[in-house]
Amino acid sequence: MKENFISRFDEEDNGAKVNLLDANKTLLIDQFTSEATEEPELFEGAKTMADVFEHFKPSVDVDFQNENGETVTETLHFNEMKDFDVNGGKGNLVSNSKILSDIKLHADNAAKVNKQIEQNSKLRAILKDSQSRDDLKALLQSMLDELEQSQE
Repeated sequence: MKENFISRFDEEDNGAKVNLLDANKTLLIDQFTSEATEEPELFEGAKTMADVFEHFKPSVDVDFQNENGETVTETLHFNEMKDFDVNGGKGNLVSNSKILSDIKLHADNAAKVNKQIEQNSKLRAILKDSQSRDDLKALLQSMLDELEQSQE
């Protein structure tokens, strides 16, 4: 009867009747907040998932490591089921997190630069020669310095 329920708690025989979910649905029951509760809360007023999210306001504190190796704590808030979606970095979990969004931006930019290097034979030739590579690096650094000065 409980074949499509997933829970980390042992099943108890409490005599409660459980209606079987449709075959294309799964009910996931777990703790999605940082605070543990002693007793499960019975919430009967929910008619939609939005009601459940509005009532419980799930959030969790997650420790991330930044590029300097420092631990940064961020609180992730969940307002709908889509907020759990990663979807290859395009989902709400990433877009709702400043740290994950920054990491994705850096990864996307690195991928764009790598693609440009792979597609540009002249740039590949410059990068193969150490003197040309150093000259390009100096040119890019001077352009970066000029951009930074113009923003001040």
